[in-house]
Amino acid sequence: MSDQPVPTMIDTDQGHFHFQEYLVQRSAEPTVRAICFDGIESARPAPGVLEALQRAPCVVICPSNPLINIEPILAVAGVRDVLRKRRSQVIAVCPIVGGKSLKGPSERMLGQLGYEVSALGVARMYQDICGTILIDPINAAQASAIELLGVGVILHPTVMRDLEDKKLLAERVLQFARKREAGVCS
Repeated sequence: MSDQPVPTMIDTDQGHFHFQEYLVQRSAEPTVRAICFDGIESARPAPGVLEALQRAPCVVICPSNPLINIEPILAVAGVRDVLRKRRSQVIAVCPIVGGKSLKGPSERMLGQLGYEVSALGVARMYQDICGTILIDPINAAQASAIELLGVGVILHPTVMRDLEDKKLLAERVLQFARKREAGVCS
């Protein structure tokens, strides 16, 4: 995202920690009060990042923790602005399935910081930059509420248990990208 260091820092009820210390040494146990990205104010996009985002036929936000994996990228100067302008070509794969994260402390962190731990909650976080979100069928009951945000919904299994699941999910995302590139709404 940037050639400048931007360490993720976690402010908790037990002190202020580098993310790795919070996750590994503290086992993600302290209650999160805030997340900050030290140095983000002076960080600039790495060479070619903004140009690649502007030229790509489709931008995919992977199913990762919105707070500690995606937000640092979006916080780099210019990145969120480019995605806002390309919103209809941005698809996010939701990392929350049935109110749970499949890996890592996403659900704990989201909940502790007051975010709704759901596909709808993730859609709200991304609604300014993302025109479509792919959610697991387990979250289907949230589809109409997500669409009310102006975010299109694709239902497709997001739990990847094996290589075949990964291929099927990737193919569904590529299908969306091809339709967008051809000017066909999905």
